Amino acid sequence: MKKGRNARPQRRMNPVFLVFCEGDTEEAYVNFLKQKYRLPVKVIPRKTGLSISQDIIRRHIQAEKISPDDEGLTSFLMYDLDRKDTVAKLATYKGSINISNNPALELWFLLHNIGQNAAISTNACIDKLKRSTPDWENYRKGSLSDKQQQALELFRNFSF
Repeated sequence: MKKGRNARPQRRMNPVFLVFCEGDTEEAYVNFLKQKYRLPVKVIPRKTGLSISQDIIRRHIQAEKISPDDEGLTSFLMYDLDRKDTVAKLATYKGSINISNNPALELWFLLHNIGQNAAISTNACIDKLKRSTPDWENYRKGSLSDKQQQALELFRNFSF
């Protein structure tokens, strides 16, 4: 009697994280985190600028799914809140997790070096970041140098 093949288990998708970003700085930071942590998940940054829409999110999600009923995909919105219209726009996107930066992603970088416990504008934040340590004095939006990536790896002690 011939043995039949065992039924193939249903193919399941590994977790996928789609990170919709406003610009090059956010995309560079997500790529840095991917490289540093090498987790067994797929992280895909998508720079969409301010043209983000529910349709763009849906299309990217559909493109990454293996089958229509896959649920292993999570989408995130990583945007700076230094523009007033951004807050209202991001609130309309259902099903995505908002990980916005107030006022900008550079505040996260600044907090790795020194404490900041008062409101600050984007430009003031970038200026303060550049003055915080020699690693950041040549910082420019959209990229992270090797020294800056190393500085982000080492969370410095500071007091609030």
